[in-house]
Amino acid sequence: MKNIIKIDISTYFIILLYLISGCFKEVILLYLIIIIHELGHMFFIKKFKKEIIEIKIYPFGGITKYNSLVNHNIKQELLISLAGIFSQLLLIIIYSLLFKFNIINNYTYYLFNKLNNSLLIFNILPIIGLDGEKIIHLLLELFIPYTKVNNICIVISIITLIIFIINSISLKINILFVLSFLIYKIIYFIINKKYIENKFYLERYLYDIPYKRVIYIKDNNINKMYQEKFHFFKYINEKKILESKYGNK
Repeated sequence: MKNIIKIDISTYFIILLYLISGCFKEVILLYLIIIIHELGHMFFIKKFKKEIIEIKIYPFGGITKYNSLVNHNIKQELLISLAGIFSQLLLIIIYSLLFKFNIINNYTYYLFNKLNNSLLIFNILPIIGLDGEKIIHLLLELFIPYTKVNNICIVISIITLIIFIINSISLKINILFVLSFLIYKIIYFIINKKYIENKFYLERYLYDIPYKRVIYIKDNNINKMYQEKFHFFKYINEKKILESKYGNK
């Protein structure tokens, strides 16, 4: 775990503001929830034998980066994405029991629910960079070609972000951090979209990607390729089609 967990500099700034304001309990509860959320992701990442690159803690949450092919196992990725949410739901049960047996007081229980619910709702927003978008992306991959899913999720992210901005008009520093992060993630994804999609095709050419179904496509449009499916284009298998694009010339 050495050097895996990193704290963004903006997080130190927010913690300092909390401490100056005397909000010691808020800081402890907030980052306890964030860490438990990320540990949920980490559990399934380790279970599926993937390498964790970094766990970065931001003022409003965390991001766990790990090595994974663009051509992934949808079920495994769904479990990894849902794990953080499951962890927070488990925390609700634990804190409810602590409150029931008078181990924590009313204020601590109220504060926990307020912070946990806020982070939970935030994380399930379908905006690029959050668990909610990743979950929707993975579910759409079951039925829609990969490149089309990317386009759909960009549109959903932008619309949701606009709604989020309208409902969160505030000059509070934490809101500004959140908006900056979300806008950056959407722009970064749009800029790198072609690179990611090329990687999706290149992996299918270079590796023997596991698949669950074989489908036939009437033309040679590789943009119609799905996750977890092997494709035949006019009865020519995808390896041959991709060889013309990525093979040695």
